[in-house]
Amino acid sequence: MQIQDIQSSVADSISYFSVIANEIGKLTLKIFDTNGFIAKTISAQIEQGAQLLDINMSDLNDGTYVVNAFSGDTFVKSFKLTK
Repeated sequence: MQIQDIQSSVADSISYFSVIANEIGKLTLKIFDTNGFIAKTISAQIEQGAQLLDINMSDLNDGTYVVNAFSGDTFVKSFKLTK
């Protein structure tokens, strides 16, 4: 599984991830605050091919976050996100 990019590094209430998967799988996003605590965890079943995954960020406070993406238990990519 490959995550191409995050649609915007500044999120309001929704942020979009462009995902390309070579097979069906589970994508887990762990969103960490600046203190290293998990602010939110999101799991989604991903289909094979290219898709746009929308993530609701409205329940997070304003600030900077690090989003770590995992395919199953395998680390895929990390993004910085400002809300």
